[in-house]
Amino acid sequence: MALVGGQVVAVVELGEPSGILVVCELDGQALALSGLLAERVGAWPETEAGVNVDGVNVPALDLNAALAQFQNSGQTPEDGAA
Repeated sequence: MALVGGQVVAVVELGEPSGILVVCELDGQALALSGLLAERVGAWPETEAGVNVDGVNVPALDLNAALAQFQNSGQTPEDGAA
């Protein structure tokens, strides 16, 4: 959990901590994503599975699945969840 703008939001850990939280809204709920590194920002052409960045297909991030995993476990592997 994190306090963002006076609101407590769930934190979904997608990788090793980077010191950056990306706060977004998904299905009307604010949540923070950790473990992300922003290398570039911009707009890229959409593909069937995500986007194409400089000729490389980058898969879409399934935020609903990440949130469902967080809600089902309540803990991350680092916190001792099996």
